[in-house]
Amino acid sequence: MRKIISLITVVILFSACKKSENTTVSNTSTTKTDSSSVDHSAPVTTSNSGSLLDLFTKRKDEIVLKLKSISAEQANALYEKYHEENGYLLHQIDEKEDYLLQNFYSEKDTDKKEIKLLNDKLLKHQLQFDELGEGIVEITTKPDFYYSIFKNYVTPDYKEYLFMQSEENKETYSVDAGLVISFKDLGDRVVSWENFMNKYPNSKLMKSVKEDYKMYHLDYLIGEDNTPTYERATEEKYIYPENIQEFNRFLKKYPNSPTVPFIHTFMENFKNENIAEMLREAQDKL
Repeated sequence: MRKIISLITVVILFSACKKSENTTVSNTSTTKTDSSSVDHSAPVTTSNSGSLLDLFTKRKDEIVLKLKSISAEQANALYEKYHEENGYLLHQIDEKEDYLLQNFYSEKDTDKKEIKLLNDKLLKHQLQFDELGEGIVEITTKPDFYYSIFKNYVTPDYKEYLFMQSEENKETYSVDAGLVISFKDLGDRVVSWENFMNKYPNSKLMKSVKEDYKMYHLDYLIGEDNTPTYERATEEKYIYPENIQEFNRFLKKYPNSPTVPFIHTFMENFKNENIAEMLREAQDKL
């Protein structure tokens, strides 16, 4: 999930985008057009995000150069700032390519051609399409983008964090309110983040790590709407056999994991209508 960007950051980057494009910005709102209001019959125009893509790569090159002359702690802070600012810049690129992103799954030959051309252009800038489900497509960085840039300059906790992120981003996690990865992989992912938190208890990354960890944790225990771990619709609720098997695997392989008591709590109380809230309250005590 992209972070909310400070007003100062937005102003700075917006000015940079204006200078790069050498155009006058109107007072029209930059909010992304809702798909219901897009004129899908409009002719496809050639991708017009070129100047912003050039700015994206120019800024990356500047970051790479700057990293060579700063401390590891400064590199940590630079990563945080750069990641946040890139979120805004990528949003601007999304808006420039709104028509193609809205018509990403179009069967028209003209749309397919323009989407392929845009994809080829994105790859040159270490960017790619991110299919989020329900017809929503955004433009994002390649999975190892930040790791490849910062790995030799940041502190060990940041390096490991960026590596773990790069590995996880290689595959889609969830689409249309359903898990794409297996529950086994999700369980192993939960333990990986538990190990990270134990290894770096004082890391400045702890807040964001815990947020991701809690999401993985709850998804592992109760699943998502379209991939639940137990039958909720029938009068007689029950945990699916494959999830019982997975929970038993986890209990045997990771007996010292803080997730173990959560599994027991879930298996004993899954029929309780407030089971999700019970687990969240227990998470807050971790």
